[in-house]
Amino acid sequence: MDNTLLRIAAAVIAVSASLSAQAPPGYYASVDTTNAGTLRATLHAVIKDHTKIPYTATATDTWDVLNSANEDPTNTAHILDLYGNQSLVKQSGGNNFYNREHTWPNSYGFPSDVPCNYPYTDCHMLFLCDIAYNASRGNAPFRNCSGCTEFATVLNNGLGGGSGAYPGNSNWSNGSGTTNNWETWIGRRGDVARAILYADVRYEGGVHGVTGCVEPDLIVSDSQSLIAGSATGSNASVAYMGIKSVLLQWHQQDLPDTWERRKNDVVFGFQHNRNPFIDHPEWADCLFGGLCGVGTNYCTAGTTSNGCLASISATGAPSASAPSGFTIHVANVEGQKQGLIFYGVSGRAANAWWSGSTSFLCVKPPTQRSLAQNSGGTTNACNGVFTLDFNAYRAANPGALGQPMAAGLILDAQAWFRDPPAPNTTNLSNALEFTLLP
Repeated sequence: MDNTLLRIAAAVIAVSASLSAQAPPGYYASVDTTNAGTLRATLHAVIKDHTKIPYTATATDTWDVLNSANEDPTNTAHILDLYGNQSLVKQSGGNNFYNREHTWPNSYGFPSDVPCNYPYTDCHMLFLCDIAYNASRGNAPFRNCSGCTEFATVLNNGLGGGSGAYPGNSNWSNGSGTTNNWETWIGRRGDVARAILYADVRYEGGVHGVTGCVEPDLIVSDSQSLIAGSATGSNASVAYMGIKSVLLQWHQQDLPDTWERRKNDVVFGFQHNRNPFIDHPEWADCLFGGLCGVGTNYCTAGTTSNGCLASISATGAPSASAPSGFTIHVANVEGQKQGLIFYGVSGRAANAWWSGSTSFLCVKPPTQRSLAQNSGGTTNACNGVFTLDFNAYRAANPGALGQPMAAGLILDAQAWFRDPPAPNTTNLSNALEFTLLP
């Protein structure tokens, strides 16, 4: 068997394994979300020491991983490029259509692809991208760019397509250099934000626990000068990328979708580590914004038919007056199930059994219900999520609870979702209690 066939065979085996990959039970069990410090330390311990994928090789390399991870869900012979949102025929290795985009530009801290350079080939940070758009972005930091040159997306598939007034469904840039800006279009700006936030936690200096390779400390920052100063032309011990405040904004504007969650699963199948901010979006606010453990959990969720244990948490400030900024997150829901979020004035219901489920309704009646939504993720897997911008929702429904949303009011929330097969047709998460601030 020649090298080409060996390469294809290895890739097929690895891809097949990756397609069934999910965060295994207990993957995040050691993570402590008490505060930003404990979260960083325990999360880094979980995702460090991953398996290095060769950048270019006759065996499985980053091309193979990314061709699977960036696959067009409507045509498995194609990939979706990051910035143009184009469906392009899969190519093996170098080609004239797309190349590999370092969301954290390798010029910022790790430009030389040597055996111990783990960030250079980290597929959580790499995407496939139209060659021209990649060149136009260059190593410009991520930042909003009103009044800049437009780089439109192509597909009109509910995610992008068409150009027009800023920001529309387009990318925007004023140049490709270290002091310029690149604004990613709305359908993928959260993806690039979470790739950068992942890098900040994954790479904290020290050495790889298996190979002993010295690793850099990659830091997401708001400092333009620190970012530009990281482009030294040599592999560095410390490097910076950003803009942090913008990336956190993008993270909230574009939460993980099915395509991004699948990419996380595929990369996990090869590298054996995950991007935690895709699995747990709420951790970004805790780690980078200090908003940890908002509210108090109570009640116990029942496991679903596939063993999922749905959890509910929140980030931001539950303000009585602000129109947005407090987000309720529900994780570990079975994928591709419809669900919604109950909420009501606190009273901690006495665990009323929810007929046809394995859980209890723990929010005291009367309750209000948010609009139903699909959990995304993968069928028969514990990777579905729901989110609710609570302040925005209740601002649009001011009389929902029959009383003013005043500071000091204590509220409870709990997620309901479908859970086939029968007889457990529905299920509930645990519950969250929180107090409205002024």
